[in-house]
Amino acid sequence: MKLQILLPCIAAFAITACNNTTANNAEKSTSETPKTEAVSTSGNADCLKSHADKGILDQLLPLEVIKKHYDVPAQAKKDYSYSPEAKKHDKDTYEYTWDSGRVRKIKMMGQEMEYPSPNRVGLRWVGSDLFMITGKSTPLESFKAFYRNTTAAEKEAAFKKAGEAMKEKGYDAKTTETATNMAKDLSTDQITFKEITGVGEAASWRIKEKELTVLVGKVTFQVSVEISANDDENIALAKKLAAEVLAKCK
Repeated sequence: MKLQILLPCIAAFAITACNNTTANNAEKSTSETPKTEAVSTSGNADCLKSHADKGILDQLLPLEVIKKHYDVPAQAKKDYSYSPEAKKHDKDTYEYTWDSGRVRKIKMMGQEMEYPSPNRVGLRWVGSDLFMITGKSTPLESFKAFYRNTTAAEKEAAFKKAGEAMKEKGYDAKTTETATNMAKDLSTDQITFKEITGVGEAASWRIKEKELTVLVGKVTFQVSVEISANDDENIALAKKLAAEVLAKCK
């Protein structure tokens, strides 16, 4: 298997391990977290998933609605990635992208590289319940346990566990070490999530990905916004667009 395929696999495994083995470091313990389930949001979640299943994410957040809050230029390109497989619809992506002139820097295998970072506005992960892998008693608890920042020690333990799992699956030592080191390079930042209030039942800004993940019932959706090097501007717009999506699925 190529390293570009192994990398997200080992990174995802490590994130899962971190969140499952360090629940005591969450902001609130299970006993302290409110047990109230927002039953009234179940229809909202069904509405979101319905748009994803039908391939009409652009109706959840039409261009004219986006333009109420941000003047998307005429040269912006609409990209809609739609999977024919029903079980993968929560991975579909709908975005408007256009050149920004900005670049991102990434350190990989000891070398710093740059790559283009275009402006983008859109939706993804509509209907995703990936956060539920933490296995908490309520979706809210699972969301808070998944979208949290982990310590260096937690990451190291998680990557060790991920590496051991790769070896058990038959990958040789060199491939395992290379994939693990690459994943570590991508997870050097201590702060990767920022809690956002005032939208949905809970929300978290993914700092590197420039995406606002919003909890609705038992599922989530992500508003992707990268229109500035200033994250405060990105977050402000993402919150407005998330509110529009929520209004669409009342």
